[in-house]
Amino acid sequence: MQLDGKVAVVTGAGRGIGRAIAIAYAKEGAKVVCSARSVDEIEAVAAEVGGTAIRCDVSDEADIRALIDGALAAYGRIDILINNAGAVTRLPLHELPTEDWDHVINVNLRGVFPCTKYAVPPMLEQGGGCIINISSGAGVVGGGVNRSAYTASKHGVMGLTKVCIQEYLHRGIRTHVILPDATVSRMRHEGFPDEDPDSLIQAEDIADAAVFLATQPATAHTFELRVSQGLPTRFV
Repeated sequence: MQLDGKVAVVTGAGRGIGRAIAIAYAKEGAKVVCSARSVDEIEAVAAEVGGTAIRCDVSDEADIRALIDGALAAYGRIDILINNAGAVTRLPLHELPTEDWDHVINVNLRGVFPCTKYAVPPMLEQGGGCIINISSGAGVVGGGVNRSAYTASKHGVMGLTKVCIQEYLHRGIRTHVILPDATVSRMRHEGFPDEDPDSLIQAEDIADAAVFLATQPATAHTFELRVSQGLPTRFV
């Protein structure tokens, strides 16, 4: 098993991409700390993977600190951090309430900062680690109409990832970003209810990418991994 003995913290682990990554990592031998706001969901995933559930709202820094401290208390180390928790709002920019903009930025971008901030010191102390940020195809191209906050936040994740590489790669911490295009999730379905989910990227496809990045040899480093649809979108 490629991740035997490793400890992974996954935000947004209750469903979708986060859940798929938690399952994939556990199959590779990792101990997984499953985090999200929905306690019932993360407890179910933690039970499925033999891991630990810790509730965390990534827009609340105190929650994040408790998540990192809880992971260290449970397992003594953090080898992999998956910054996956996400939010979206769908209104034209001129109609978007500022509080809705702030919520998306706080979850998608600001939350990545303290998660990384508090995970880096134990990684440095143990001699290394791996941080994988989940951005989006919207992080390199426009995210489409009515998704200004989402697109801005995902561009921000790209910039933050670049700085983390510059600051920590040669100190043993590898930072990567995955950019999924249209992927099956509840969030996706709410915005595009007529899409056939079988024609979209599957959450397990993103989990495969996350396993690859977490197990990449030290002789090479992949900054970004873009996962695009292999099939044309069908509609139901």
